[in-house]
Parts: sequence; C-alpha cells; structure tokens
Amino acid sequence: MGGVGNQRAIGLVITADAATQTVETGLTSINFFTLGANSMTTNSLVKIAANSNASGVQSFGVLGCSGFTNGDLFYVTVYGK
Repeated sequence: MGGVGNQRAIGLVITADAATQTVETGLTSINFFTLGANSMTTNSLVKIAANSNASGVQSFGVLGCSGFTNGDLFYVTVYGK
C-alpha cells in the first residue's frame, strides 16, 4: 500500500443489478475498501474484489461484485490513488 498521505477516499452508494457486476470508482488503483449494507435481500455469500472485475480479471480502479440480488443497496468507501 502506498503512503497514506497520497490516498483518496470516495464514498459510493450502489444499487445492485444482475447485469452490471463491475463498479468503476474513478481511481487508478484501489488499496482497500469498506462495505456497509443498507437493504440486502441476498441470502447467499456476496463477494467484492478490488482491482478486479467480476470475472476475476485484473482491472485497476474497479470493484468486481458478485452474489448480489437486484435491488440490494449498499455503501462502499474506497481508498486508493
């Protein structure tokens, strides 16, 4: 992880849909993120991967999301450059 002084923090409100599993953050690289659920109907295991699309292919600055149900609402704070 890079120097803490060089970090940007971006807060996102995400409503999931089955067709879109990759979230563009606007960062060039994600160092870490925090997740908070608001309204989740998902009963299965959900997965969010930093710097990787939903297929597992490395893609800097994006979040790959899987296991969510249409309409699930959650908050993510992303830290990176």
